Amino acid sequence: MIDFDFNLKQQKEIMRLAFLYQREAKKCYFAKAYLSGCILMGAAMEALLLSTINCFPELILDAKTAPKIKGKIKPLEKWGLGKLIAVAKELNWLPSTLLPKDKWAIADIKTGDYFEVVQKIRNLIHPIRYAKELSRRRITKKHLIACFNIVDNASNYLSKALKNYILILKEEKERRTAN
Repeated sequence: MIDFDFNLKQQKEIMRLAFLYQREAKKCYFAKAYLSGCILMGAAMEALLLSTINCFPELILDAKTAPKIKGKIKPLEKWGLGKLIAVAKELNWLPSTLLPKDKWAIADIKTGDYFEVVQKIRNLIHPIRYAKELSRRRITKKHLIACFNIVDNASNYLSKALKNYILILKEEKERRTAN
């Protein structure tokens, strides 16, 4: 039995929030509040991943990277952004080549690998993270533009994964009714 996912009302609200966060991030861009915009894009990315994963509960049951407690998959609201990214990569919804500990070489990076960049910037909301990782430096317009591009690109990949899965389900249904 699948009992870690959201109901339809919650699913719609999560998608509404994803778009709200993106609109608010655009306002931050024009207000030159780049750190705030990046944090909102991280939240938008999290909402998009939550929504996509919620559409595939039966696939998640077999995902090795899905967070579990006592052998059962945790409820989605208890997943962190890192786990959402890991599952999306494992299921090849986001093409990636690098493991979390790998060194980055621009030639080897794919879309899914950039999600960690958005995650790292989003995590700068925590003062200790900011102090350790970006002390005395600022998040700039370039960072926010990169976050917009990464989330937009990933959104396209996630939409494609949804469409492909719907086609597979449709074909399976047609095969069953033909037999």
